[in-house]
Amino acid sequence: MKHTGRHTGAFLLLFLTEGDNYGGKLLQKCEEELPSNPIDSAILYRTLKTLEKEGAVESYLDTSDQDKPIKMYKITSVGKRKLEDFQIDIEEKLKNLSFFLNKYKEWKESNYD
Repeated sequence: MKHTGRHTGAFLLLFLTEGDNYGGKLLQKCEEELPSNPIDSAILYRTLKTLEKEGAVESYLDTSDQDKPIKMYKITSVGKRKLEDFQIDIEEKLKNLSFFLNKYKEWKESNYD
């Protein structure tokens, strides 16, 4: 069973609280920092596009490197509020997941099969 990346937006917004960034670097952060990374480049860019439509992130071209402009993303005040909603949602899910793990552990300990 593979995790689908349902909280990709939460992770991207969280990483953007550390400063503006571009897609490739955000993907690298996901690969390096998430304990179990369900995010590939297609999911990442699709999520960034959705977040931008929702007003949670804004993009702009960084032209400081004259060779090639880079599309950068920054979190907005809408994105910060959305991050709070993600936090509440994740805490609720965590309670249910903890319940599952505890019940499963009890069952395993009582059934030595």
